[in-house]
Amino acid sequence: MTAAYLFLRDVEHKLQMVHDLQTQSLPAEEDELERCAIRMGYGIEDRKKTVASFQADHQRHTGMVHRTFQSFFVEPKTSPIFKGTLRAIGIKF
Repeated sequence: MTAAYLFLRDVEHKLQMVHDLQTQSLPAEEDELERCAIRMGYGIEDRKKTVASFQADHQRHTGMVHRTFQSFFVEPKTSPIFKGTLRAIGIKF
């Protein structure tokens, strides 16, 4: 979760620097998405691979965050993540 938070906040900051706006949305235009990936530290040698790697990482992080939040708020009674968290902080469920 920490890695996802740091990655997604970094993406958000890079987008805000360019557009000078509050945004969490990735650009729809291919060239803008490419520039975002490069600002995030993805290589510039193969631009298609750069975008694909960035998008794969972004999707992986957002998917993990989505699954975690869903398990906490949609399925708390059956969520192994939620139950593990409660056990870790000493609450019996």
